[in-house]
Parts: sequence; structure tokens; C-alpha cells
Amino acid sequence: MNLNVLNGRSSDYLDSRHRALAYGDGLFETCWVQHGQIRFWDDHRQRLSEGAQRLALNWDADDQHRLESELTKVLPVSSKPLICKIMLLRQAPGRGYDFDPEQQRCDRLIQLTDYQQPAWQAEAARVVSSAVPASINPVLAGLKHLNRLDSVLARQSARVAGAHEALLALPSGFLVEGSMSNIFIKSGSQWQTPRLDQAGVNGIIRRRWLRLGSLIEADWLLEDLPKADGLVLGNALMGIVPVASVDNQAFVLPSPMELADLRNLIGLPSD
Repeated sequence: MNLNVLNGRSSDYLDSRHRALAYGDGLFETCWVQHGQIRFWDDHRQRLSEGAQRLALNWDADDQHRLESELTKVLPVSSKPLICKIMLLRQAPGRGYDFDPEQQRCDRLIQLTDYQQPAWQAEAARVVSSAVPASINPVLAGLKHLNRLDSVLARQSARVAGAHEALLALPSGFLVEGSMSNIFIKSGSQWQTPRLDQAGVNGIIRRRWLRLGSLIEADWLLEDLPKADGLVLGNALMGIVPVASVDNQAFVLPSPMELADLRNLIGLPSD
């Protein structure tokens, strides 16, 4: 499947003058779909709403209702998993970077594609550290906005190294996240995750796990990772995936029972 729906209509066209293309002016969600339902939709919806407010996007309850109505119409009731990418894009006009939050509405773009889980996600990830640091911006930290060049370059470093994921850190060396995932670090019996007050994306798995109270935020230097008692990666598509190594440093993998317990806790399938 390959379907694009712009403002409720099937379309493969986006104006070349669009602010999303020129400035990355917008937000997106990457969702896992099965049986016509978006997994963790309440969390995706909440993050969209929070992001729209922080970016001063002209997005209200009526817009949200229209988006959800469009999703209901286009999501197929099928056992085959799909990726649903939802984008909120600030419309033109606007001179240069300037915009009028009262006049410029949001375009709603829904993209549906088939999903095939990579084989490594059913096993364990080989990870490298990225030479590309995370860009510091406290105003944008946590948002899943369209400016993702840090992740683009980090993914390239993972590909070149033959790894599955690359970790980004601040210029100070403090760990932030993976290029497409959040990282979770076991210290003793306590699971921890890096703070995202300077950079990074507050992912869906991270949000849910923190809300449950069994995950805490902590500062970790990249160089201190070998002290960890285990690592897992998480995002809305992959769920929870254990880390086998970082820069060829091996890590103890969680037991199948511990992985199943973590997945059940967060609301994921245990297998």
C-alpha cells in the first residue's frame, strides 16, 4: 500500500512553495496500524496537540476532529500491519520565515505504507555512537518536528558501520537518544532514560513508560554506558528491542521473561 491523503483528499502533490519544504515548518507522528486501529493513538494525539501549541500552529479541536474522521475513512481493517505517518504542516503564505498564527491554517497529510519488521528487531540491535552531536535547542526539545537532520546524518553513520542504530549525544557528551529511537538504560534494577530538556524526541514508548512510574530520567555520559546492566531501544514501530552491543562493547541481554514483562507493562505484544 502507498496512499497519500492531503486535507481529506487522495493526492501526491504538495506545493513546491510550501513552508514544510522550505523550513521544515511542521510536526509528524509515525504510527503502527493494525485492524484499522492506531496503536497508542491517545499518546500520538496528545503529542500532536502539545507540539502544535508549542510551535504556535493554528490547530484546534475542529482540526483534530477532521483528522480523526479522515483516519477512520482511510485506515483499512486488515490484519496486515501498516505505517501511518501523520503530518501537520503550516500553510503558506508568509513572507520568509514570518507567519501569522491567526491566518495560516495547517495542512493535514496522512501517508499509509506497508510495514515489514526488520529481522534484527526480533532479535537484538548492534549500535554505534554517532560522531554527529545532537543540536541543542531547549525550545524545540522533545518535539517530533520536521527538522531531523541530526537523525539523518546519524542514520548514515549507522549504515556505514553496518549497525542498526546510532546514538546521539550532546556536545558535552551526555547521551540523548538514538537516531530513530529512545534509549533505556538498566542500572541495577532501575530502568533509566536520558533527559530531553536540551534536545531529542519524547517518543511514545518513553512517554508511556515514564507515566507508569517505573522509569526515571537520569544523566548518562556516552562513555559511561559500559557500566550499564542492560540497554533497550524503543519507538512506536519497533516497540522494545534489546541492545546487543554499542561500539562493539557487548551488553547482557534482558531475559525473555524480563522483555515480555516490559512489553506487557507498556502495552505492547509480548512476542
